Amino acid sequence: MALRIRKITVSEKPPRFSSQMLTAILFIAIPSILQSSFVSVGNLFIQSLINSCGESVIAGFSAATKLNTFAVTSMSTSGNGVSSFTAQNIGANEIKRVKSGLYSGLILALCFTVPFIIAYYFFAEPFLMLFMEDGGSAALLAGMDFLKIVSPFYMFVCCKLIFDAVLRGSKAILLFMITTFSDLIIRVVISYILFDSLAQYSVYYSWPIGWIIGALLSGAFYFSGIWLKKQNIN
Repeated sequence: MALRIRKITVSEKPPRFSSQMLTAILFIAIPSILQSSFVSVGNLFIQSLINSCGESVIAGFSAATKLNTFAVTSMSTSGNGVSSFTAQNIGANEIKRVKSGLYSGLILALCFTVPFIIAYYFFAEPFLMLFMEDGGSAALLAGMDFLKIVSPFYMFVCCKLIFDAVLRGSKAILLFMITTFSDLIIRVVISYILFDSLAQYSVYYSWPIGWIIGALLSGAFYFSGIWLKKQNIN
């Protein structure tokens, strides 16, 4: 690869440092860093509620969230591909390909999603046993409750990740941050508001509610065409 790069001829010697390129990188990197930090802080608030529910709930929730993270990460791989595909085709002014890429990404992500819904809703116990030892414990029941509540809503996660990928790939970073932060803020707020009456179930139900609202926001931003205006394209 290095030999091939040396063979490329250019009219002018490229600069060793480009402030314009640095600005472009920071424009993408800083919001992503803030997003990761904000998500981590939000999860700390949610975990503090779970910690007050006792050891069984803590153990069950911990095992279930590992499985949930694995599912969402698997879906997000399609989103990463759609994001790169979007950036490349916007650069080539091929907007129709961006739109077709979104629908292809949705189909691919749904192919990952459906097996997870079936596995976690109908076969939650054996999957949780990968992280737990006591098959008849209250912890197992707590984990099963979480998976049975959240897994039917993976379709919304799938849609949100793909719509977000187009927003991110088109450099509509503010819109992407709004959808991500809205999801997390709603989750934290609902968990705290309903905790006195629902205990750990306030956290369980807050996940699908946040996903639904986040997916609706992402879809609304995509279909509104705001991400196209960011590129000054029709």
